[in-house]
Amino acid sequence: MLMPEDLGAEAAQYLPAEITFTAIGGALVVILLAFAADFISNRVVERSIERSNGTKHASATAQKLTSYIIYAVSLVVILGLFGVPLSALGTAVGLIGLGISFALREMIANFISGLMILINRPFVIGDQIEAEGEAGTVEDIRVRATDMRTFDGRKVIIPNSKLYNETVVNNTGYGKRRFDVIVGIGYDEDIQTARDLALETLKEAESVEIDPEPAVLTDELDGSSVNLRLRAWTHTGRASVVKAASEVTQLVKEKYDEEGIDIPYPIRTVYMEE
Repeated sequence: MLMPEDLGAEAAQYLPAEITFTAIGGALVVILLAFAADFISNRVVERSIERSNGTKHASATAQKLTSYIIYAVSLVVILGLFGVPLSALGTAVGLIGLGISFALREMIANFISGLMILINRPFVIGDQIEAEGEAGTVEDIRVRATDMRTFDGRKVIIPNSKLYNETVVNNTGYGKRRFDVIVGIGYDEDIQTARDLALETLKEAESVEIDPEPAVLTDELDGSSVNLRLRAWTHTGRASVVKAASEVTQLVKEKYDEEGIDIPYPIRTVYMEE
């Protein structure tokens, strides 16, 4: 059994007996070659994926994976230059990893989660997501965290473990997205006529998709109005949804004004005692 006092001697056998200028120079050359190889591989991967009409997410994933391989191989070569037996590398890594694994467990969890996000693709670069109480566009998926730009121009950095293990809403995960517009009409108005006019509005709006078919529902009997819910689909993305809702709201107001259908104001009756 390896006793604590023997740990230093056990680890020492994996260290180089002498560090020479040749080894140092060779290590510097390997580092420079690793940087050059990483730069060249990134350019090659990026152009290859562009020629095959790949996505930015696929390009970023491939570049990160090639970088990990290049730097891992470079580290092994450098250890060999300094005289570390490659056959003992696993044992050395185990001894070192045992001491730092607890201190770096969050970093390791984020790293593994980042790899799983890149491989499983619950969202990709350019997707609009909601997570940790924030909503925005994914700008980069890094080793430790993911960068997101909110719709009001702020940069939010979210740890990958949070994104992979907790709920994330991907608003652009599909090609189309539904939106609702609520319109109130007076109690004296004909509901069916108002619904037909609202449905015409949805079919005339440029930003509304005809498939799935839009619909108008009688939603609620409010205090001063009968509320209609105009339900339709548009291209995915927050900007498209906001634009579509704005267009439909304006068009239905104009159409109701032309047909004389009242959109009432809230009415309050106040009784005052003498």
